[in-house]
Amino acid sequence: MFMPKKNIVSVAICLLLTAHMSFSAIASEAKKPAVSIVVEVNNEPITNEDIRRRIALIMLSAGEGDHKVTPEIMDQVKDALIQEKLQRLIAKQLKTVVSPAEVDDAIKGIAKENNMGIDGLKTFFQSKGVDIGTLRDRVESNLLWIRSVRQAIGAHTMISEADVNNEKKKMEENDKKEQFELAEIVLFIDKPENQKHVASEINSLYKQLKEGAPFPALARNFSHAPSGGQGGLVGWFTEDQMPEEAKKLKVGQYSEPVLRSGRYTIYYVKDHKSPGQSADSEAKMSYLDVKIELSESLTEEDQNRLGHFLEQAKTATGCSVLKTQATEANIHVDEMKDVPIASVPDGIRKLFAETPKGKAAEPIRLSETDLRVFMLCEQKAPEKKKLPSDEEIRMMLKERRVQEMAITQFNRWKSQATIRHKAPR
Repeated sequence: MFMPKKNIVSVAICLLLTAHMSFSAIASEAKKPAVSIVVEVNNEPITNEDIRRRIALIMLSAGEGDHKVTPEIMDQVKDALIQEKLQRLIAKQLKTVVSPAEVDDAIKGIAKENNMGIDGLKTFFQSKGVDIGTLRDRVESNLLWIRSVRQAIGAHTMISEADVNNEKKKMEENDKKEQFELAEIVLFIDKPENQKHVASEINSLYKQLKEGAPFPALARNFSHAPSGGQGGLVGWFTEDQMPEEAKKLKVGQYSEPVLRSGRYTIYYVKDHKSPGQSADSEAKMSYLDVKIELSESLTEEDQNRLGHFLEQAKTATGCSVLKTQATEANIHVDEMKDVPIASVPDGIRKLFAETPKGKAAEPIRLSETDLRVFMLCEQKAPEKKKLPSDEEIRMMLKERRVQEMAITQFNRWKSQATIRHKAPR
């Protein structure tokens, strides 16, 4: 049977699809010892089983590799569950509710981000031995907290016409400048005596980032700020508006932990846009996806046909040539036209970054029976985007103020809570 000359390994087409997790690190945790209470928040329990299930979810969203469950990660998960438990208690006090349908919609959004349907996501979780109910709990908690904040604070937050006009003027000025999309992971120091512990937590998160953990996953699971629900995203800033520690960062880079105003923060630059343009990730590309089906039952004639195509593809110049060659070899070709770069899987984008336009990339084996050849046909710069309407600006300003006030309000709620650890921290 023919094989490409170079032994090619599968690329990361999708974070979840390629999360070949070695759950050996949590195998001992998975034995499910007798359930015991680890922490009480206002007499509401957090058990060792709650921690075990959340660790499994976090390991799954951490991407490829064998991630060990260290004492630092155990502490991070415990603190995240304490925060979540407190948020749920606040929501209950405010009589805030979210419907199962709203949670379903959010889960569908997560599945879509990973090029899956909801059934595919459930199957994937099941194949990894992770209870998708843990993801539902996390999503529901986040929705409850966001709604509680808006309910408790939003109703008293007024945005004037002057506020809208000032922001619009600022946007018009910023539109003429280079801008960067900023994200954050924030851990609050609720009491001075807890600073050492919080410092240890943020340094552990920083270490996980250096080891390859995805920034949005850590932000969603551990950040104390409301922005955590959006993977840490806080918005667009010109260079002069950015925190000093973020100014030196390039797209895709993150800062060391920064201590300021009673909190530790790690900054991350997610995207960039040139003056008067949309974000770089909103640029579009057109490409060919040639799918070669392999099997042990291929005849000698089929092997020769496919092998000949692969040899031809090496010297093909331009997408029309490659498409013709594939069609003549009776190989399926998908023409992907004007696809936003942000929705192109990372693995394919990496291929195109390493391969000139109009030249076939090295064949990629996605499975035992699936071999692909990709070629970039065209790439378009992002188009100029219209500024938001007055009403959109008003809502954006209101949301920004609500989130800022929510930080102070949550710290006050937390300082009044009774938190009892049943085991040493």
